Parts: sequence; C-alpha cells; structure tokens
Amino acid sequence: MNGESSRARRDILQKRSLAVGVMALVLCAAGALMSPQPFFRAYLVAYVFWIGIPLGCLALLMLHHLVGGRWGFMIQRLLEAGIQTLPLMALLFIPLLFGLSVLYPWARPEIVAADPLLQQKAAYLNIPFFIVRAAAYFAIWIFLGRLLTTWSLEQDRTADGSLTQRLQRLSGPGLLLYGLTVTFSAIDWMMSLEPKWYSTIFGRLYVVDYALAALAYVIIVA
Repeated sequence: MNGESSRARRDILQKRSLAVGVMALVLCAAGALMSPQPFFRAYLVAYVFWIGIPLGCLALLMLHHLVGGRWGFMIQRLLEAGIQTLPLMALLFIPLLFGLSVLYPWARPEIVAADPLLQQKAAYLNIPFFIVRAAAYFAIWIFLGRLLTTWSLEQDRTADGSLTQRLQRLSGPGLLLYGLTVTFSAIDWMMSLEPKWYSTIFGRLYVVDYALAALAYVIIVA
C-alpha cells in the first residue's frame, strides 16, 4: 500500500509540474514576443544556471570513478539521474539560437563592420561557428553521460569487474574534455556578451560553480 500511495503522489506531482511547465512556456513565449531583449537575457542566465546541475553531476561522477572510494556510492544514482537530463537541456538551448543577434554584439553585422576589434575576432565569434561549437559541447557531454550511465547499470546487472576499469579509463580523458568544453562554453555563452572584455579564469569559475550546483542538488534530493 505504501508503494502504491507513493506512486500515486508522484503521479500527481508530475501532472502538476507538467501543468506549471506548460503555463511557464506560454508566459515565456509571450515575453519573447513583447520584450525580446529582456526575455533572452533572462533565459540565458536561467539556462546557464540550470545546466550547471547536470554538468556538475557529470564532473563529480567522473571524479568518483577516477579516484575511487566510498564517498560517491551514496550519491551515484542521483548524479546519474542528473546527467540524464542533458538531452533535454540540449533541446532547451534551441530557443537561444533565435536570440543571438539580440544577445551578442558580435552577431550584428553593422556593429562588427564599425568595430576593428570585433572584426579581428570574427573568425571565432560568428553565428555558424558558435552553433557548431555548441553542438560539439552537447555531443561530448551527452556521449560521456550515456557511457557512464549505461556501463554503471550494466555493472549492477552483471557484477562484471572489468566495467570498473572501463569507467575509470573513460573518466580520466572525460574530465579533461569536460574542463575544456565547460571553459569554452562559458566563454561563448557568457563572456562574449562583452566581446571586448576577457578573463583567463572565467571558465574555471564555471567549472567550480557547476560542481557546487551539483552538490546542492544531491544534498536537497538526498
């Protein structure tokens, strides 16, 4: 009975959450039509915050597989659940593509034409290359997350010890790729809002922030 009651409460919560989400989407669409610039700025900030949770989960899970220890077992399933939202976050990135010229000065040809510094950066800061880089980031994150979760479930099912080594071998280069992709995504999505300003530590701040966001998530859920 307790299991059935728990499932019933969860089903009600899911339906209510879906209803709230649909209403929020309608309000977002209205905001995008009425005030594009505030909408896309708010959407970008919110998006960068929320994607920090699955990305932080990805980093913590790879760190656990790489260094071992018991500390990660209690939160492993929560981290894997967070990682599995990455395909959804990739879909939620798409609305930002419609606001690139609203958000970024380098995406406006008339501004670039009048600014020699932006012209020098145009080989990197341009819309087609921006989209290609974003697609590459998501492909890497989703690929790593899929392997980690698939091999972990297979390990539980088969008790195959070789999967531990496989997860460990993946996590080493995976953390390197994670650091690079998070750094460049932070530069692309946030630092390039002010294309004349730069910071050598900007990407590292996001690596740390995402880990903190993931820890906060697992603490709340646990």
